[in-house]
Amino acid sequence: MGRSINNWVAILLATLLTAMMMSSPTQAEGLVLPQNEAEPISLSLPEGVTATKHPSGQFQVFVGTTKTCCEGRTSIAGRYAMTNDVLSFSPAFGFDAGQDYVARIRTAHGDAFIPFRIPSVTANVPAVVTEIFPSGDTLPENTLRFYIHFSVPMKPHVAFDFIKLRDASGTVDDAAFMRFKQELWNEDRTRLTILIDPGRIKREVATNVELGPALLTGKRYMLEIKAGWPSADGTSVLPAFKKAFLVSNALRTRPDTRLWTAKAPCAGTRGSLTITFDRALDRHLLTRALRLETGTMNSVHGTIEIGDEEHTWKFTPLQPWPAEELHLVADPALEDVAGNNFHDLLDHIAGSQSSNTPSTQLPIRIRECAG
Repeated sequence: MGRSINNWVAILLATLLTAMMMSSPTQAEGLVLPQNEAEPISLSLPEGVTATKHPSGQFQVFVGTTKTCCEGRTSIAGRYAMTNDVLSFSPAFGFDAGQDYVARIRTAHGDAFIPFRIPSVTANVPAVVTEIFPSGDTLPENTLRFYIHFSVPMKPHVAFDFIKLRDASGTVDDAAFMRFKQELWNEDRTRLTILIDPGRIKREVATNVELGPALLTGKRYMLEIKAGWPSADGTSVLPAFKKAFLVSNALRTRPDTRLWTAKAPCAGTRGSLTITFDRALDRHLLTRALRLETGTMNSVHGTIEIGDEEHTWKFTPLQPWPAEELHLVADPALEDVAGNNFHDLLDHIAGSQSSNTPSTQLPIRIRECAG
């Protein structure tokens, strides 16, 4: 019998780390990275080495960069295959061109993290706004931030030449957004974070007293992105984009898992678990701020989907559900769209905040289903 992949990983790890230091950071001995969305990522096993029945414990792929990988994150769901001493992993829905990924090889002696990205030819992709979060048509008066997603990397340092907040009469509020020396881009400049000036949100603060809130309950607004913003490589310019929304009452209570509901699947299946929140939560933080644990505090691995205008979180496990009680655990730093987290409110008048401590855990019972 050949050695198990657990033993092989311990032996290969030093080789992997040495290769990463001596060559490109996206290269490692025995690792073949995909060059397009349809290709798998694969590891060549040395002679005499056999893969375990469940290799996902040692070889996983995550969305993101090495800075954010990997504890508390959910690895990509997919299929493992063994062909001619090559262990390969194919994601369930394919890789995305231009997306950052990290391959992790785990061992008791340490982990190897290999970042990679599927090549993307941006010259043939026009610059467009693909998504804006919060995605709802109705947002609270004290909404804190917007995430604007683009199809290609965009030219930096010009964002507020193009981004405007207009009221129903078409008047632009030039003081609505915070202006930082460095714009808040993700690593490849395809997602920009913009913040409503907190001084316009917090009551009894000078800016709020002088100018009033940037958003007013019952009013309609337009987040406008004017046409002409160039892509980073200069091959495309952005067409105009508008997001209209109605403003509802300000949200000034902390998140609390006791206000969430769970729709649990049947034990022994890989059906999705759906969590419904009492409010819209921050779209970016939701991708990494919730995790499922067993009674022994082991993480349950799977894929997530966020929907219903950031009111739902759907989790699909890699392995069938066990018949036991699990716990959904929220990072206390998870915020709603108004910047309130489990510890504190973004805006509260002294003495007005409730002394009740919110819960950060939601028990979930996975039951055997009849028939």
